[in-house]
Amino acid sequence: MYLSSFPIIGFFSLILSLGMALTDLHAEAILPQQHLEITGSHHLHLTYDFSIVWPRGGGYTATFYLPIPPETGTQHIEHFSSTLKGQIETDNAVPPHRLLTATLHHSNGDERELHWRVEITGLFTTRQLVDGPPTPSLNPIVSPAADEFLASTESINWQNNSFQTWLDSSGLRRTNGETAARYGARVFAYFKINGRYSYPPETAWNAAAACHHLRTDCGGFSLVFAAACRANKIPARLLVGQWFKAHKEASGAVELTEGRQSHVIVEFFDPQIGWIPEDISSTFLKTPGYADLNFFGRDPGYFFAWHTDTDFHFSVPQKADEHVQWIQNPSLWFSANASDVYDSISHHWKVEPLD
Repeated sequence: MYLSSFPIIGFFSLILSLGMALTDLHAEAILPQQHLEITGSHHLHLTYDFSIVWPRGGGYTATFYLPIPPETGTQHIEHFSSTLKGQIETDNAVPPHRLLTATLHHSNGDERELHWRVEITGLFTTRQLVDGPPTPSLNPIVSPAADEFLASTESINWQNNSFQTWLDSSGLRRTNGETAARYGARVFAYFKINGRYSYPPETAWNAAAACHHLRTDCGGFSLVFAAACRANKIPARLLVGQWFKAHKEASGAVELTEGRQSHVIVEFFDPQIGWIPEDISSTFLKTPGYADLNFFGRDPGYFFAWHTDTDFHFSVPQKADEHVQWIQNPSLWFSANASDVYDSISHHWKVEPLD
């Protein structure tokens, strides 16, 4: 049988074209490998002074709750001490919070001022998400347990119908094969285009309320980001605490100041990378730290977390099941017969670099 050379040449051209097309598709499907680079660390001694003045009279009771700061991988607590002695309890969160709890009674003739000092020493690392494979490390990536940081909660209420509608309308469903890191970057970009920092926020502090207009604060953005990740099967957690303020020197270096600000950020988990930080609020507020104001996958290491996530429930003198969303300073309640309490509270932080 006689075969023309034209079909044979056409056949090999077709195979070559298909091969090139598949190579291009394959190249698009494989994202550059990324890792979190530890670019530095801050060894800090934190002193937190908290004072109250009891109401006049006596016979009052006050209940105090303070989280024991957690290990987060980039926050390593070496020492924690409290002059207010109580007991350590755990709640029903997954994973559970550890809390210092104490109930005090004030009688007639007792000193009215109560001073509480907490001292914390820890190592706080500076991270940056970069392209390329990680260098060999003695610290392997530890995945959260199967049920950790995925639940729909009172504040991170991603199963709410309103939140599900927003995921669809915003195009923030995770696509097939999309890595957690790429998805998180896409949510951050959406916030940057569509969000505005607003304090107080225009809506309640929960994900379903805050997502549609995105006119909110650090807590609101963090709740929406965490909810979006969890709805797409990506573990995500809030870190709730204090941001120690800094300023930029003429040299470009960022140095700590005496200021501090209650703050909330998010970390989400990529199994190839670990816990990745996200802080859109610092981008909006032009917080010193990065010249390009991009706080995705990066943090300057000046953030201290009292606890992860939200929604505590306490039995307090005035109520059997008190809901507290987050704790950025000690939570306390006086018995119902006390009055004129909250004007007599003061807080002071001192941050000392150790090396």
